[in-house]
Amino acid sequence: MEGERCFLFANPYKPDTVSTAGAFAGLLIKRGCAVSLDGWLYDLLKVGERAELKDVGGDYRAIIAFGGDGTLLRCLPIAAAQKVPVLGVNMGHAGFLLELDPGMLEVGADRLLSGAYDLEERMMLKCELDGSFSLAMNDVAVSRGQNPSSISVSAYADKELIYTSHGDGILVTSATGTTGYGLSAGGPVVHPELECLSVVPICSHDLHLRPVVLPADKKVRLLIRGLRNRKHQIAIDGQTVLCLEGQTEIRVSKAEERVCFIRFSHQGFITKLHQKQRDWTQQTNGGL
Repeated sequence: MEGERCFLFANPYKPDTVSTAGAFAGLLIKRGCAVSLDGWLYDLLKVGERAELKDVGGDYRAIIAFGGDGTLLRCLPIAAAQKVPVLGVNMGHAGFLLELDPGMLEVGADRLLSGAYDLEERMMLKCELDGSFSLAMNDVAVSRGQNPSSISVSAYADKELIYTSHGDGILVTSATGTTGYGLSAGGPVVHPELECLSVVPICSHDLHLRPVVLPADKKVRLLIRGLRNRKHQIAIDGQTVLCLEGQTEIRVSKAEERVCFIRFSHQGFITKLHQKQRDWTQQTNGGL
């Protein structure tokens, strides 16, 4: 284990996150693995070393995220860029991307450090805006944001116009992202092994517009014809949010970078989808 290092990242608003992260850090240290903790987490636990997510490099064995899928999403651009695999520890409802339950920490530490796991690769999205680039796992959303008026967004696949939507905006998702915002917006559920881009209108006044699934080699261009003093919003995985006005052009395509998830067991996507649908139904019905 000499020379191994892991980075621990957590959601401060999830119950028991701090104690669970501390327990896992202790298990890793006991097994000879160095740990670096996100700043606020280190300040509370005072174990390992203090670091920031941006400091993670290719010499790390893993990034370990404690929380839900949203917490995991915040780690993925760095993880993909640095080619560091990610392990998600579930601190809430069952997530599509999470792997380890808090009751299995000791087994998880042993398997992580012994290499007894598989790596599951997923496609990432590249978002280009005004010459700058961002990576996303799930989706890039163009919406009216706090603007009370509808916005006009034209979507193109390469040079071909898909459609122009007048409404709340348009969403571009990866296959992984189709179970997130895309699902709520009425988009299709796509198995994550199918690499593609889905274009989903959000609450369009044009009732004939429907989601369109494109091959992963297509480049999607979104053109927003905004009005002056009427801002619209760009959200990248729900983590980076930009408020802009006037005309905006965004390009979304398959990224060269890929993210790897640590898997201790085979995850059946259809089974997990069924489980999530059951959970959603129970939540909608007040837990019945």
